[in-house]
Amino acid sequence: MSSSAVPGPMPASFLRRLLPWLPTLLWLSVLASFSTDVFSAEHTGTVLWKIIHALYSGITERQFQALHFLVRKAAHFGSYGILGVFAFYSWRASLPARPRWTIRWSGLALLLTLAAAALDEFHQSFVSSRTASPRDVMLDMMGAVFFQVVIASFTSLSSSARRRKTSSTSRK
Repeated sequence: MSSSAVPGPMPASFLRRLLPWLPTLLWLSVLASFSTDVFSAEHTGTVLWKIIHALYSGITERQFQALHFLVRKAAHFGSYGILGVFAFYSWRASLPARPRWTIRWSGLALLLTLAAAALDEFHQSFVSSRTASPRDVMLDMMGAVFFQVVIASFTSLSSSARRRKTSSTSRK
């Protein structure tokens, strides 16, 4: 076997490009695990029932079902919102630009989130204890859009505050 067939260490430039994507890739893995039977409504319901019943033993089955539904939908909204945040910062590191926020980074983060949400629901259509729902994809995207608006708001607020501070110090 020739020495050219043995793979060498990864180039530093590749590792520098990969590093900003690690949180996004790890979170995609977490979301993939959430799409399995282990996180089906039956299993999460059992765990949530024990927690809620320990805190409030007077909860009715109907109240619990409503709470369980809300917790699961909030998890969709929040977990895909988090994916959108990670993806935004990954794109920002990969496609640098002068401003702290660009529509390009947010748009690409939303596209990545849409692809992940759609693939997640597609995967769930093959898991007998899960159901696939286009409504969940819409909810996932609502979470991602919400978090993109938060990022845009905070980056523009901090940029305008920085400009005011710079202009006030330059007048002195």
